[in-house]
Amino acid sequence: MTEMAEKEKTDISEREIPAGIRILPAAVIAAATVILAVLFLILPVRTFSENENRTLAAAPAFSVGGFLSGSFQEGFEQFLADQFPGRDTWFALSVRKERLLGRQEINSVYYAEDADGELRLIDEYRTPQNTEKFEQAVLRLAKGVESARVTVLLVPTAVTIYGDELPAEARARMNASQEETIRQIFSGIEAEDTSVTLLSAQEVLEQGRSGGRNMFYRTDHHWTLAGAYEGYRLLSPAFGIEDAGQTAGTVRTVSGDFRGTTWSKVCDPEVSPDTIEIYENPAWAGTLRVSYEDTGEESDSPYNPKYLKVKDQYSLFLNNLHPFITITNPGADLRRTDPAAGERRALAVVKDSYANSLIPFLIDRYETIYIFDPRYYRGSISGFVNDHPEVQDVLVLYNLCTMDDDRGVGAIK
Repeated sequence: MTEMAEKEKTDISEREIPAGIRILPAAVIAAATVILAVLFLILPVRTFSENENRTLAAAPAFSVGGFLSGSFQEGFEQFLADQFPGRDTWFALSVRKERLLGRQEINSVYYAEDADGELRLIDEYRTPQNTEKFEQAVLRLAKGVESARVTVLLVPTAVTIYGDELPAEARARMNASQEETIRQIFSGIEAEDTSVTLLSAQEVLEQGRSGGRNMFYRTDHHWTLAGAYEGYRLLSPAFGIEDAGQTAGTVRTVSGDFRGTTWSKVCDPEVSPDTIEIYENPAWAGTLRVSYEDTGEESDSPYNPKYLKVKDQYSLFLNNLHPFITITNPGADLRRTDPAAGERRALAVVKDSYANSLIPFLIDRYETIYIFDPRYYRGSISGFVNDHPEVQDVLVLYNLCTMDDDRGVGAIK
């Protein structure tokens, strides 16, 4: 076909397509842009995303220096992304598309599946690069306390306990690394101080799972109350607690629609929500006191039910984040398997958020529990323990995913 014939064919084709049809794609794009711009201007600025449980970026203040360095542009780009109209809906649709294409990993979250086809979301695990910081923090604390005994409990995450449900690629890469990390940390501590009791929750969690109980939430990175109870039973011999398998309280389900922080990374409605259980003892009524130093709040329960009305339901345990909490239970059972050691009336806990659901089990065993969150507590923990001789036990409880990210580890002293 000659060049002239090609040109004539193109001209005929263009004449056959009405002008309105030819500009339709551009018109749709232009209309959508205008609509989004108007919505961006009229919709209120959101400061917090309940879905993602995080503070959203604020509009950056303009400065010449910031503009020249590029920080203003970066901040404004993040502000636009966080305030995009219908952001949560578009995000959920994007995840659905990825799942329809067969993706098993989205936003560093893996889709695991049990034998019954029930989905579990598991955060990607990267081997910590700075475990020495945790080792030195424990050694610093153990050296600083004068008479109390220090116990360390490290908790692997769902990636180890439910690794067999992961996609094959993720299973090969992540499954064994947590056990090795715990072994390395314990070896580093034992080389310097053999007085510290070192415990790994991996075996008891595996046993709990084999017994048919769910050790971790399917939509959140924390362990369930059942998992926390296994941690409590593991600790009990180190604390000389009698009859650790028997509890005076009851377990009660308080929520059936919990979708946690891991779910917030994918917002996938196909993943079933979790239930939340709590442990309560009727003997606490009228005597238990929980004090939050930073806010001055006091309660007669280690739970704040207001969080059951929002998405961040796990925060009902110990009322979310506080630098220092004191729990007083005058009716605690102080019987111990080692009576020669004397009455162990008080416990100090240095912890991340995993401890929040375990501590209620310990309330029955100590008259006083002092709880420190090193991310926010600015004092010397060992100095506090030495000033309170009733403290005979110090518990350091962390999960394996906070070794690098938790800025509080370096503040333990």
